[in-house]
Amino acid sequence: MSLLSRWSKLLVLCLCWPLGAMAQDYPNRAVRLVVPFPPGGVVDISGRLLADELGRHLGVNVIVENKVGAGGTIGAAEVARAPADGYTILLGGAATHAFAPWVYKQLKYDPTKDFMAVTQFTEGPLALCVNATSGTGTLDDFMKQMKAGGAALNYASNGNGTFPHLSVELMNQVLGAKPQHVPFPGGAQAVTALMGGQVQFTQNHIPVVQAHVKSGRLRVLATTGATRSPSFPDVPTLKEAGIDVVASAWFGLFVPAGTPPAVVERIHQATAAAAKSAALREKLAAQGDEVKVEGPARFQAFQVAELEKWRRVLTNPALKLD
Repeated sequence: MSLLSRWSKLLVLCLCWPLGAMAQDYPNRAVRLVVPFPPGGVVDISGRLLADELGRHLGVNVIVENKVGAGGTIGAAEVARAPADGYTILLGGAATHAFAPWVYKQLKYDPTKDFMAVTQFTEGPLALCVNATSGTGTLDDFMKQMKAGGAALNYASNGNGTFPHLSVELMNQVLGAKPQHVPFPGGAQAVTALMGGQVQFTQNHIPVVQAHVKSGRLRVLATTGATRSPSFPDVPTLKEAGIDVVASAWFGLFVPAGTPPAVVERIHQATAAAAKSAALREKLAAQGDEVKVEGPARFQAFQVAELEKWRRVLTNPALKLD
């Protein structure tokens, strides 16, 4: 073996050794979980529930930090710039890793190149609802109305660019329908408008509509997940009804690109163990979220597919986000 070859091998070993040692030693201090949304909200609650359980399985404190602004992208950008050592983790979702590139022209990170996907954590399907007193009794009735000329219909969302808005726009593209969008400041206002007859439907987060469905004021026609929602097990999904739409508000864990694979896998396994907590699952279910833990490879493939799906929606010239 030549002297040059020996030096090359030695250099590779020297470069790799610190990463391997770091992975074996991980974690040996507190881990920071960045939640890029405000304290007290649904995402923050999910993050704190996960942090408590994750800390038990990692054997260190997992500290939640809220870095708020620009639809979650400020917090995501901070994590993208953090050391790639597993001590800074992002609880990201569709807003940060599927919507953002098509919404923000000056986005300060690349959602695929600047991160390593660790695992999906939750998904929250939406419910397609109409006023219970309307003549729309079934999903088939609704689809006939949409296909006959959806411009005669209008729908309420929680605001421009929110999941209840974009999920309907995705459905519109599949159906070729054009119902009129009526944005409201939040879910409560959207549902009030539906119950008051100002709009004909909403496709909204399950916790927003659930009490009104139970009271008999709203009727659920379908849900938007890949499988039926435990909250409405007797209600079909759009997908099973032959409408090629799956739109769930998902969240998962990301770390900066370059994080050692062994560290990524350690976080994934700790999350999988944390997700077995019955108390955690019950509390998440109460806010309409279902636990879904996927490994790094599957989660990355899912995120890339979500990027493309929402690109088609968000780059549609007919879409109005202002």
